[in-house]
Amino acid sequence: MKRLLTYFKFSKTEQNGFFIILVIIILFIVLYTIITKQRTGDPIPNQVKVFEQSFHDSTEIIDSPNKKYINEKVNVEKKNNIHKKRPTIDSEDAKLFYFNPNNLSVTEWRKLGLSDKQITVIKNYEKKGGSFKVKEDLKKVYSINSRLYKKLEPYINIKPVVEKTIEKAPMLYDKYETNKSELIDVNTCDTVALMRLKGIGTILSKRILKYRDVLGGFYRIEQLKEVYGVSVETYEMIKDEIVVSNVDGVKKININQIDANSLAKHPYLSPKDAKLIINYRDQHGNYANIEDLAKIGTLSDLAIAKIAPYLIFENDSR
Repeated sequence: MKRLLTYFKFSKTEQNGFFIILVIIILFIVLYTIITKQRTGDPIPNQVKVFEQSFHDSTEIIDSPNKKYINEKVNVEKKNNIHKKRPTIDSEDAKLFYFNPNNLSVTEWRKLGLSDKQITVIKNYEKKGGSFKVKEDLKKVYSINSRLYKKLEPYINIKPVVEKTIEKAPMLYDKYETNKSELIDVNTCDTVALMRLKGIGTILSKRILKYRDVLGGFYRIEQLKEVYGVSVETYEMIKDEIVVSNVDGVKKININQIDANSLAKHPYLSPKDAKLIINYRDQHGNYANIEDLAKIGTLSDLAIAKIAPYLIFENDSR
């Protein structure tokens, strides 16, 4: 410990030198403080300014999203103010009146409150051949939004265009068409006569005659729709040019004499129906009239009604 204290013992000369250095340091500190105070004046206001500047800088960096939002909001408000100055349908200058949008003048469009840009679009639409036949056609113009159309719609007045019919002079071909031959009887005609009808060709005419033979003849023109290939459209085209006049020529079936196999060949009866009819006849005797077929119970009313014109009820002579 004594050895350690020897390091802190100074001579008289060293003590004087240390004291002089300490005084010089204190003088420098005092002088620096005085000079700094004279340059900056009051330190408190200066610190306030430094704080304000640092706070401003921090808000520029940290709160940049808010600043962007504020700037966007200001820009939107400016934009809205600009749009308010444009003439619209709600402006005081707009005067609604009944109008036809076809070839309406620029001046009248302006009176309705449309801007020049909107009018230009409409005029370009008309130059390209566009027209307004009904009110809703005004929606086709992209410059007319739904809000503007809703305002204008009650005042749109489009007169229907009456197309002028040009009467053509009668030609020889027209005279030939009006002076057609008499109606075609489908029970007596041939394929040549049928092919004169619209929509009837070689194949279809042969099918009609073949079906006529299987039926035993037509008793109603509607039966043509049962022929394979005769569509509804084809029938509508030919129905006014055909007729069934020779009903007496329809072949009749003697229900009390025919066998099941022969009866089943008729298009209106299935093999099962034919067998039931013959079995019932064999068990209960001959049929007296069409009402007796209803006693079988398995034949539908439609099947009986369709086959009835082709049946006769003569007693078996055997």
